[in-house]
Amino acid sequence: MLQKMLFPTDLSENSFKVLEHLDDFKKVGVEKIGVLFVINIAKLSTVSGGIDIDHYIEGMTKKAEEALPDVAKKIEDSGIRAEIIRPFPVGHPVVEIIKASENYEFIAMGSRGTSTFKKILLGSVSEGVLHDSKLPVYIFKQDVVVDTLFERVLVAYDFSDWADRALEYAKFVVKRTGGELHIIHVTEDEIADLKLIGDSIKAEGIDVYTHVESRTPHKAILAKRDEIDATTIFIGSRGLGGVRAMILGSTSESVIRRSKVPVFVCKRGENE
Repeated sequence: MLQKMLFPTDLSENSFKVLEHLDDFKKVGVEKIGVLFVINIAKLSTVSGGIDIDHYIEGMTKKAEEALPDVAKKIEDSGIRAEIIRPFPVGHPVVEIIKASENYEFIAMGSRGTSTFKKILLGSVSEGVLHDSKLPVYIFKQDVVVDTLFERVLVAYDFSDWADRALEYAKFVVKRTGGELHIIHVTEDEIADLKLIGDSIKAEGIDVYTHVESRTPHKAILAKRDEIDATTIFIGSRGLGGVRAMILGSTSESVIRRSKVPVFVCKRGENE
């Protein structure tokens, strides 16, 4: 289910935050990590004056060849097989990441956000990948720090197909790690159905807790994260259509942008 992970990196410190959790990934069954570096020529269109594209590609290739063996060694030292994807694709990062993801089961990537304002923004590449990917995307923001990813997993659940998918992934990781599973449902409807789901999961031997809130969904989810000190959030992707325009409105977008912990974003189905 989570055996093959794609790790796109632009060689920035922020992108390497994903590598701080290799032990967690190994615990949930990750056996192979594809390391992807894209030579981004899309940004050259904004550069004034002439530029030698061949020289630029050569320079970026050299930079990646020097840096990526250390990345691969760190992955291998954790007990996970590393595969540096060569030749390095040349083009737009979002397009190339989506192409490469066809051979993997999920994408784990860093997202920029350093200034006070940028802390609620994801950056064009991560936004584009969230929008276009058919696979789950695990987002790690620059200002987010957690010791153990799956100690307390919070799932935002609204009985949709997207939420069902998120819950399946969350159940899988807590079964592998022995973590707590917390399910939050933001409405006063379907409380009985939520209890049935909780009882069913408990019967599987999972330490599960259900929470019902009635406030604004994204505020309720983030407040519950703080209350229980959740170490990661699993959420469905419904509402991500406006991500590229950085429109803050849907529950999923608001949670992803404001979360203090990594967010695992699920699509309704990988083959849609």
